[in-house]
Amino acid sequence: MFHFQRLSFLWSSALLLAAAYACGAPAPQGDGDTTGDGDTAPIDPTTDTLSTAQSTGDIEVPSTTTETGDDSTTATATDTEDPIQTDCDTTLELIVRDFNVSHPDMEEAFAGWDDIGCEIVQPNLFIGADGARTPLFQAGIGTGKRTIVDGTVSCKLWDPQTNPGPQNGEVVVTSADTFNQWYSNVDGVNMTFSYEIPLGPLAGSDSVYYFDSKEIEGGRFFPADGQGFDEQTQGHNYHFTTEAHVRFTYHTGDKFTFSGDDDMWIFINGKLALDLGGLHNPLTATIDFDAQAAALGISPGMVYNMDIFHAERHTSNSNYRIETSIGCFETVEVPEVIIR
Repeated sequence: MFHFQRLSFLWSSALLLAAAYACGAPAPQGDGDTTGDGDTAPIDPTTDTLSTAQSTGDIEVPSTTTETGDDSTTATATDTEDPIQTDCDTTLELIVRDFNVSHPDMEEAFAGWDDIGCEIVQPNLFIGADGARTPLFQAGIGTGKRTIVDGTVSCKLWDPQTNPGPQNGEVVVTSADTFNQWYSNVDGVNMTFSYEIPLGPLAGSDSVYYFDSKEIEGGRFFPADGQGFDEQTQGHNYHFTTEAHVRFTYHTGDKFTFSGDDDMWIFINGKLALDLGGLHNPLTATIDFDAQAAALGISPGMVYNMDIFHAERHTSNSNYRIETSIGCFETVEVPEVIIR
């Protein structure tokens, strides 16, 4: 497992929670266990299943319910609404997986189309009973044409008459099987390591935090340089994926903006909140938590999971910028997902 959380946090959280109840704090909702702390064994999605799951590709897909301690939690239910959050900072702990250019989804010829790649992944995050958290493949070319207006992404379904998609069978993701390797450990296919993104205060603001790859050495985002296979293309190690899993407290007015390329998906409370999938030029989109609160099932003052998935799949650029009002991220421990 990626042990980014410390045992001391668990003890301190328990003590704080007890104190909160004594002071009349609101009671947590949901099952409260989002990190899979009770199961340290790696997951093999090709063999480990949930009794209520439906199989798609190599990943077990939850149906209307997922197993928890009481067999009563729905697959799209709130991850956690524990009002107590400790041990947090402005650092995102990334899990990076390095691939070779020979992977079917790397260096796809059908690239640079900013309106292609909408809804490549399913709208609900897969959340295993043991704490696994990973996106699920939906469509190799997406389900429709993407437009972005003032940071808000919308998708218009492909229609052969009114909104025709690519005509020659082009895809930006080959299949569910190839996609399932992006955020899983696969011997001979990828190599895994960690990388930190520190967010700092935006100049002139005491309530906005940011990271911009243009301000680091080289001016671009290459966390895999000197790591993994270290396959050099144009002087850098392209062809990698990243993921981060955190909890945060939602406050009224919160926003989270991402700018970059290629794919980026952000799930809030297990629901897709930002969709910039595909092989595209740098794009910008914003999660407006107030405007999206009903769709995401969130309320101000409560703590929720944020799951961030990204991929850099094509030369010759790599950009990564975050700007957010959230200044306290608590890293979530997730088990390794292994495909053999």
